[in-house]
This record gives sequence, structure tokens and C-alpha cells, in this order.
Amino acid sequence: MSEKIKLIIDHIGRFILGKVVGETDEYIQLKTPLIIHVQPNPQTNQLQVQNIPLLFNEFVAKPETNIWTFSKKSIAVSDVELDARLVSQYHAMVDPQPLKSEPEVIKLFDD
Repeated sequence: MSEKIKLIIDHIGRFILGKVVGETDEYIQLKTPLIIHVQPNPQTNQLQVQNIPLLFNEFVAKPETNIWTFSKKSIAVSDVELDARLVSQYHAMVDPQPLKSEPEVIKLFDD
């Protein structure tokens, strides 16, 4: 079974995206959830989308424990299929790739 990334709306109207690690009829558990913040950009007449961690992993002694339980009595849950770009942004934020120890050398000329 592949991982399930789910979008919920909490009781104060925040869009929250996270990896489902547990779910019953009463609650849903999301690992490393992000708040999706959307605001208008008056200079471009477009919307800006920012992903903000609910709690930064840097504040957690064991990042694998950054799991939040949301009561389904106080949230809205949907089975909407999320766009792949949104899921990619989620992974880029919560599963960053380690930096290479040495930069890649690009050879411009044959010797």
C-alpha cells in the first residue's frame, strides 16, 4: 500500500496537509502536517501558496514522533485527489534530500 497524503480543514479554517499514519471513524493522525497558507499577491494579481509546518522538526527531539491526532468531530475531511505538485511540495518540505558532500563537476572541454 502506498502512503496516503490527506488534506483536512481544521476547526479554525486552516488547510492542513499530512501523511496519514492512523485513521478511525473518530480521528485521523497526520505525520509532519503542513498548513497551506494562500494569500493574494496584489502586485501580480495571483495567489501565493506557502507551506508552513504545524511544528518545525527542529523543535522535536525525535522527528518521527511529529504525529498529530485530529478529532473528526471538529474537522472537515475529503477524499479529493490531490495534485501531484502539491504532494511533491509536501515531500520537499518534510523529507528534504541531504546535500551531496562534494559538488558535481561539469567538464566543459575535453582534455
